[in-house]
Amino acid sequence: MGLSAALLLAACGDDDDTASDTTVPAETTVAAPGATTAPSSVETTAPTPVETTEPAPAEPTGSPLVVAALVDVTGPLAGSQAYAPDILQAWADHVNGNGGLNGHPVEIEVFDTKADGAVSQAAVDEIVDLDPELIYLASSSSESAIAESLGQTGIPIVGIGYNPGVWGGNIEAFKLACSTEPGAPVGCALPNAFTITTTFGAVVDEQVLGAIAAGATKVATAACSEIDSCSQAAPVFDATATALGIDNAGLSKVSASAPDYTAECINWIQDGVDFIQLSTSGEVGARLFADCADQGYEGIFGASAGTVSGDLIKVDGITLAGGLNAFPWWVDDAPVVEFRDVVEAAGVSEEGWQNPNATGTWSVMQLWAKALSNTDLTADDEITKVESLAAMYTIEDETLDGLISPVTFTEGQRASHRPCFWPYKLEGGEFTALVGGLQYQCYPPEA
Repeated sequence: MGLSAALLLAACGDDDDTASDTTVPAETTVAAPGATTAPSSVETTAPTPVETTEPAPAEPTGSPLVVAALVDVTGPLAGSQAYAPDILQAWADHVNGNGGLNGHPVEIEVFDTKADGAVSQAAVDEIVDLDPELIYLASSSSESAIAESLGQTGIPIVGIGYNPGVWGGNIEAFKLACSTEPGAPVGCALPNAFTITTTFGAVVDEQVLGAIAAGATKVATAACSEIDSCSQAAPVFDATATALGIDNAGLSKVSASAPDYTAECINWIQDGVDFIQLSTSGEVGARLFADCADQGYEGIFGASAGTVSGDLIKVDGITLAGGLNAFPWWVDDAPVVEFRDVVEAAGVSEEGWQNPNATGTWSVMQLWAKALSNTDLTADDEITKVESLAAMYTIEDETLDGLISPVTFTEGQRASHRPCFWPYKLEGGEFTALVGGLQYQCYPPEA
């Protein structure tokens, strides 16, 4: 298994319409320039409030646009990906309640890939027969198994993932750009994949940068021992740490079935480690924190992407830091407030939307909506995968009002490597965006 299989290390551990009362102002007389207006002795009465109601958006009347969602809803590595259907449906309901996309309603069809390659391939076969206008993919454990089949569909693909053979990548530490050659250590994005979240190996680099931004001085990695891919990106982590001049205590493999992690914790403390990168499940991460705290460890734990979610971020007393592959959900910039308003109104649980898989999902769907809005397609037009694919190539230097780093898609070219991320820190139960609001960081820095 090559470097391209290592992605699970770094990133996985698994306007509403309201009626408003407005007051019509009393009639006034405007004085001529230079003149004064005498006070009136005429008794006036308060104006009568007039209730006005904004017109409701027109109902979408075009043919439905189908989004086929390939998601690890269940399975051992589902994690926060399991909530993707909730985010997708909340987004679709919001869109449909505001006139649809170009006058067309959106329908979401979910296929549970169960973190299983064979199940995922069967789902792809069903999707080919369904012939949707868009494929959403959030199946990090099986996306590599279905990459070739997905590339042959001709349907635009958006989503959240890390496998270079689907989303593309680049390893800065080893100066390895993506290649379409068979067996290349870093693959390029599928020709019909439209990548906007952080790609491999920037999902590794972001953890080292996040550690430095959080004030760490010596790092170590705790990787699951059950799955080889948990530790296979360790060389990238080590090389980036060396390049950035931060001390590194190296890799320790930990088993989910171990009774405790006391020995590992003692070693890290004796080595002066103050940042432990978690390349394992959130459950194991929580146990590591408890055991290390018992031994007096007061440092930081590193978590990125899908692991920044669920029970791990709710552990009392834990300090987490690293990078997010999609925008931070807690900041108060307007487009983030819209996201929160929509998912909360839809009844999505906090666990379901307080994670970068949720914000990444929102971003990719908003980008598709933006692409279609760039066209002159209307409710009277038939929109198929052909039109949907063509629309994606209208995206140029798009940021979605700050939700994503600028992205451009050009017909005939693969989606480019995405080396930008959002450094964060969780301390005392509060999240902080380390570079402020929706500002992001890139490695290497943007020119």
